[in-house]
Amino acid sequence: MKRLLLSLILITAGSTALADDKLVILSPHRKSIQDEFIPKFKDFYKNTYKTAIDVEWLDNGGTADAVKLLRTRFEKNPQTANIDIFWGGGTATFLDLNREKLLATYTLPQPLATQVPQNVGGVPFYDNTKTWYASAMSSFGIFFNKKAIKLEGLTEPSTWEDLASPKYKGQLTLADPRHSGTAMTMNTIVLQAMGWEKGWELLTKIAGNNRSFTHSSSDPIKNIVSGDAAASMAIDFYAMPKIDDLGKDNLGFVLPKNQTVLDPDPIAIVKGAPDRQVAERFVQFVLSPEAQKLLILPKGSPGGPRLEALGRMAVNPVAYEQTEGQRTTTFNPFKQPTFMKLDLERAAKTQRIFTDLIGAIQIDTHADLKAAWDGVVKRGMKPAEVAELAKPPVSEQELLAMADKWDDNVFRNKTINSWVDFAKAKYKKLAKN
Repeated sequence: MKRLLLSLILITAGSTALADDKLVILSPHRKSIQDEFIPKFKDFYKNTYKTAIDVEWLDNGGTADAVKLLRTRFEKNPQTANIDIFWGGGTATFLDLNREKLLATYTLPQPLATQVPQNVGGVPFYDNTKTWYASAMSSFGIFFNKKAIKLEGLTEPSTWEDLASPKYKGQLTLADPRHSGTAMTMNTIVLQAMGWEKGWELLTKIAGNNRSFTHSSSDPIKNIVSGDAAASMAIDFYAMPKIDDLGKDNLGFVLPKNQTVLDPDPIAIVKGAPDRQVAERFVQFVLSPEAQKLLILPKGSPGGPRLEALGRMAVNPVAYEQTEGQRTTTFNPFKQPTFMKLDLERAAKTQRIFTDLIGAIQIDTHADLKAAWDGVVKRGMKPAEVAELAKPPVSEQELLAMADKWDDNVFRNKTINSWVDFAKAKYKKLAKN
C-alpha cells in the first residue's frame, strides 16, 4: 500500500512538472532585454494562465549568427526548427525570413490590434502578411565620449560626414555588419540617404578612420565608454542607458539632422513553433502597454525596468499616454510628422550580398584600406584619388542583379575573392603614390 501511494505521488509530481508550459526564444538582443522582459513575462504568465512557464533563451551572437542558426535547423528539419519565437534584428532581416517562408502568420487579438497602429510617420509596424510585428523602435546616430574628444582636440560630431573627416583617423570603432544587424542597417541608412557613389565615399572614409571592426555591435559602445575610442555609429538603445548611468557631461548621442531613421525591431512566431499557443501569448505580452513601459521608463520606477534603463521607443501608444512626465526622454515618436524611410524591400533583398561586399572591400582588407587612406590624406585628398579609393567594384544595379544568384556558393565565393583582389590592388596603388 505504501509503495502504491509513493508511486501515485511520483506520477502526480511528474504530471505537474510536465504540465508547465515552455517557450524557446532565439534572439540577438542584449542581455538587459532578457533580464527585464523574461522575469516579468513569467510572473504575468503564472498570474494569468495559472501555470508556470519555462523560457529557454538562445543567444547565438548577433543577428546574422541567429539567422544562420535558424536556417541550419530548418535545413535539418523543414517542418520545425524547434524554436517558438524569433525576436529582434531589424526589419530587413524579417522580410528576408518571411520571403524564405520561415515565419508563421498571426493576427493580434482585440483590443491589442486596435492599440498598435499600422505605421508611425510612414514607418510600418507590421507586415501585410502579419508574419511579424514591431516590438520596439530604434533610431541610429553617433555615440561619443566627450572627454576623449576634448583630449584629442576634436569637435563633437553631429553628422555622418564629421566621422569621415581625417581628424577622426584612429578615433572610431565600428562593428562588422556581417555579424551585426545594427551595423548593417546604419550602413544602409548612409547609402540610401546619400546615394550609391557619395554613400560609398563616406563609408570608405569612415572605415579608413576606424581603428578596428568588432564582432558585436555592443563592443564599440564599451570602447566609447572606456575612452579607448572617441566616437562610433550606434543604435539608441545601446547609447542612452550608458548616458543615463555615466552622465551627459561624459557621453553624448546625436541623430544626424534630416537623416533620422526609425527601424522597427520585430518579433515573430517561427514556422512550426512547438508551443504555438505559448508563442502567441508571448507576442501579446511584449506588445501590451505593461511590457512596453519597460522600454521607456527609467530604472527603478513603478512598472519600469529593475536593473537597467532600456532606452528604446515603444510601439504601443497607450504606453506613452500612461507615462507622461515619467519617461527617460520626452521624445514621443507618435507626435512626429514623418521620418526618413528606408527602402526595406531593397535592403532585405541585398542584405547578404551587401554585407559581403563591405566585408571584402573594407573589413578583410582593412589594413590595406587604412594605408591607402593615409596616402590619400597626406597628398591633400585629391578628388580623383578620393574617388578611386571609394569606388566599389560593382554598381548598385549590378549588385541587385547578383543578389538573385547569391545562394550559389561557388558564384558567391568566386565573386568575393574577385572583390578582395580588386580592393587590394587599388589600395596598394594609392598607398604608394
